[in-house]
Amino acid sequence: MELRGASALITGASRGIGRAISRRLAASGVGVTAVARTPSDLDRLVREIKAEGGRAFAFPGDVRDASVCVAAVARAVEAHGRLQILVNNAGIGVRSPVADTSDEDWAEVLDTNLTAVFRLTRAALPHLVQGGGHVFMVSSLAGQNPIAGMAAYCASKAALDHFARCLMLEVRQQGVKVTTLAPGSVATGFGGEREETAAWKLQPDDIAGAVLDLLRTRDDAHLSRVEMRPLRPPTRA
Repeated sequence: MELRGASALITGASRGIGRAISRRLAASGVGVTAVARTPSDLDRLVREIKAEGGRAFAFPGDVRDASVCVAAVARAVEAHGRLQILVNNAGIGVRSPVADTSDEDWAEVLDTNLTAVFRLTRAALPHLVQGGGHVFMVSSLAGQNPIAGMAAYCASKAALDHFARCLMLEVRQQGVKVTTLAPGSVATGFGGEREETAAWKLQPDDIAGAVLDLLRTRDDAHLSRVEMRPLRPPTRA
């Protein structure tokens, strides 16, 4: 894909992995539509991108709201004339044993990590198929590896993985790529770790770099799943 002049919509863009992807894409000439719930964080991101000569627009909103998903896609097309890259990155987790997980917590995780992805992707597909688009699903190794106390999160990522595979089979003949990124531990504060204890983890920019590499892959080559792990995690006794 020719990145300069392309258009990308990125959810969960104000922090962590989404922020890193937004900045790296903008630095490569991609027009970015950044979606997140916190307007102040989004505005800071957009100011930084523009100060570095990039193009970006903020779209504050909660992707659990179906109307936000449709409006975000429309805004990306309006702002940049088209939409070729969709990064489904927004995600949350709840640490709780199944017996203590409330209906509200379960629904919030599944709505954010799975249902919003479905709605955003559905809204974006008519635009993506026009120009050889690329959909990125930011999943997790937790989709394959069960974690006690994280049932809602693991279930949402397992379902996301399967959704991505089904989507890939539906759109590949239309020239649209679907890539699942499944990182292990990433230093985003997701697990509540302190910065000084997270040096061994993957960095958000590692995932952003993988997105750029995948976008630069030859058009007829499709890497549908990429797993990423820290090289030297702490050894367990």
